[in-house]
Amino acid sequence: MTSSLNRSRLYSAGLLVAGLAVLINTASAQEKPRNLVPQLGQPATQLENAPDTRMPTTSAPQKQVLEGSRIEGSVVVQSLGGLSPASIGTLTAANGGLGTDMWQGTPTDRVPYLLKYMPISASSPEMQSLYRRLLLTGATLPQEQGQSTEILELRLEKLMDAGLVTDASVLISRVPASSMTPDLNRISAELLLLKGENEQACRILVSNKAAAAGSFWTKADVFCNIVAGNMARAELGISLLYETAGEDTLFFALFDRLAGGKSPLPETGQALNSLHFAMMRLAKVSLPIPLFETAGNEFLWALAMDQSADLNERFVAAYKLLAVGGVPPLLPRQLVSQGALLEGLEDRPDLARIATLYREATSTNADTEMARLLGEIWAAGDRNGSYFAASSLSMPLLSGLTPAEFGDSFELDALRLSLVAKESATAALWERAVRRGALRGDFSARETARKFITRADAYMLISGTTGIARWNAASFNPADFDHAEASSPGENAGLYLAILETFGEPVPEDLWGAALELGQEARLGFSNFVLEKNLQKAAEAGLVGETVALSLAALGKEGPGKASTETLKTVLAALKAIGLEAEARQIALEAAVSRNL
Repeated sequence: MTSSLNRSRLYSAGLLVAGLAVLINTASAQEKPRNLVPQLGQPATQLENAPDTRMPTTSAPQKQVLEGSRIEGSVVVQSLGGLSPASIGTLTAANGGLGTDMWQGTPTDRVPYLLKYMPISASSPEMQSLYRRLLLTGATLPQEQGQSTEILELRLEKLMDAGLVTDASVLISRVPASSMTPDLNRISAELLLLKGENEQACRILVSNKAAAAGSFWTKADVFCNIVAGNMARAELGISLLYETAGEDTLFFALFDRLAGGKSPLPETGQALNSLHFAMMRLAKVSLPIPLFETAGNEFLWALAMDQSADLNERFVAAYKLLAVGGVPPLLPRQLVSQGALLEGLEDRPDLARIATLYREATSTNADTEMARLLGEIWAAGDRNGSYFAASSLSMPLLSGLTPAEFGDSFELDALRLSLVAKESATAALWERAVRRGALRGDFSARETARKFITRADAYMLISGTTGIARWNAASFNPADFDHAEASSPGENAGLYLAILETFGEPVPEDLWGAALELGQEARLGFSNFVLEKNLQKAAEAGLVGETVALSLAALGKEGPGKASTETLKTVLAALKAIGLEAEARQIALEAAVSRNL
């Protein structure tokens, strides 16, 4: 039964809403009301084709309703005056966000440093997921002009750095016009240029050039004059640039092409940006594929999405983006099916091999042949450092393959890659296939199979997936990790025991001694004491955003497979402490797979 006090509160709330409605109706007599505070709950899914980016709009004042696990009650009503532009986001706890209170307790002036530290890793799908979730979560921050704008700009730039152009477009579309700065308008225009929407980008650039300064704006003015057909004004602008920005030789060469010249495109290795892409697309020219090594992920995204671009170039760009989580695997699959790299690339034999093998795999109905082709795809990915990307590309083929006896190595690969892809039901079927191997062959073959079972159990237990595997310290033998592919069996055994201990499994002291007897060497792994010290402190205080950001920084660009075991253990414990145990287990699994446990 609702109490008298609650009824009184509801009545007061009703009066407040009614009063607000009157204010809004009064304002609408002068101007049509627009939504000033973006909804935090609308999902922003990374799509093949980027959605249109709306120009920022203004609106009548509103109240902002935010959810938060640390906020008393289920909601908090916050006035617009207290809402920081940096609080705008596209994810909530309901669709993958880290909570609107994830920065609670972290000084606002520390947030920019934390965001700058976060690396873009091509070696960890789970790090990519946490990176994206942190940047897109709508989270309350105090209204501190300057820092607030800097944080929002940083979030957008970090999204673009990772090739998450669609996510950045959706996020900036929610920024109210009153919060737009020259730098935010620049980012908005760059996003439009990357999507090939030159005229809309130029409307933003032209309307803001008076309030901005710098070579970007001068170059953008030159480009927009070309788009508008004002070549005389474009030439005047280019003459000014010769004195102030002569180092951008590619820009000048592209201008000459657009002006009707035939200047060769310089192969200087300079960074490629949104203006370069827009000018190349307008001039209908392309760069040699080797120069893509210096291209930013946002440039690669634009190229991969450009249907008028060369098919081989699009696939190379899309596959590089797949490795960092910038595009879904559907795009490179589609490009392969359309004939990408049919003739191969001499300087990228493994990538050409992956495309060829994938096409062959999609055309076979024989399970044995499918297993062979999948194994070769993964091996090619392993050779060129894109093992997880190759597995992501081929996962639908693996999911459609009936788990059977295709050989111990293949079955173990299928198991662990299914776990990395979070396909637990498929992984459980491969676990059974691995265990059936113990019944094959003579004593030597069965002993080899037993080691595969131990390793399969390890992957299942690390991931936390329900299956047959159970931890039994009494029967565990560290020597089971001494296999043909192991570069350091003693270290692998130690890694496994450290992970189990972190997630609460009992590890008797004698097992550490047994691991020592197996042989140990000092390992050169990435580590940073300052990051780890601050990480431990943040986790103990329950600072979610800070803990996630420092965890990513501590693991570094090379990912969990190259981090020291002590650093990995610190990160896993920290993520577990703030309630992200599933994410911690996934990172531990990726470390085990990367080190070939």
